[in-house]
Amino acid sequence: MKKSILFTVFLLCISMFSLTGCSNETTQELAVYQASMETFCNNIAYLNGEINELDGSGENDVHELLGHLDTLKDQFAQLAELSVPEQFENVADLASEASENMNMAVDYYHQAYDGDKFNQNYADAAFEYYSRANLRLNYILMILHGEKITDENVVYTMESDEETEQD
Repeated sequence: MKKSILFTVFLLCISMFSLTGCSNETTQELAVYQASMETFCNNIAYLNGEINELDGSGENDVHELLGHLDTLKDQFAQLAELSVPEQFENVADLASEASENMNMAVDYYHQAYDGDKFNQNYADAAFEYYSRANLRLNYILMILHGEKITDENVVYTMESDEETEQD
């Protein structure tokens, strides 16, 4: 399940680059953001590949997995720190939430594997936070693509909807 979530996120990242702007300053800001997101997506793709190569039979697989998850946590923290263009200001809150959830996920994964015996309860909690982080990342990518989020638990207003209501 974890592998399929990362793969889905990776696919969305690859197709994300349809950002457009109006002014030179806005265009520059979007270009910087796009480059940062491209780097983020490339890093996530690399980590996805590294995690998928682990089969659990290697002597160091747990250590390697936790190292990759630590790097994933760092990547999400960097995502939360990006300066987001005004057109996508709602993405900043989602990125912060994604980072917080990934931080919790990685902490719980470490606790799950800490000690002599694997702790399934911590692993379950870790997976829940991991899923939440990736869900928020999917929302971010949908917003950047201009797609409507179809999750019934999410309520938001798009700028074009507000303009239509005012006319």
